[in-house]
Amino acid sequence: MATPTKTTAKFEMPKFDMPKFNFDALVAMHKANVDTMMEAQGIWMQTAEAIAKLQYGWVEETFKQGEAMLKGDVTKRKPEEFMADAKAAADKVMAVAKEQADLGMKAQKQVADLVTKRVNANLEDAKALAA
Repeated sequence: MATPTKTTAKFEMPKFDMPKFNFDALVAMHKANVDTMMEAQGIWMQTAEAIAKLQYGWVEETFKQGEAMLKGDVTKRKPEEFMADAKAAADKVMAVAKEQADLGMKAQKQVADLVTKRVNANLEDAKALAA
């Protein structure tokens, strides 16, 4: 009698390819993000400094004008002169406030442009991460 031969089933493991990941591209993308945020911070700091100098100059000028107004006999001044001084002071306040707002808007636009460019670049760089 012949002995039955044993046949074993062949089983091949499926091949699983791990997705490729470009770590260098990830590091470069984050470095560019940090550089952009540092540049944005620099813009904000320069703007804050410019606004502080503007306010300091305005306060200094206001005190000098106040001292000049109080020198001499104030009772001899006409009400129209006081009104003219008050109008000039109000005009100066409005001019300083407008200049501060303009500085802030300019800085905000610069930072928004920087961040927008960086976000667009990140979208392009994200494609390179999986390449």
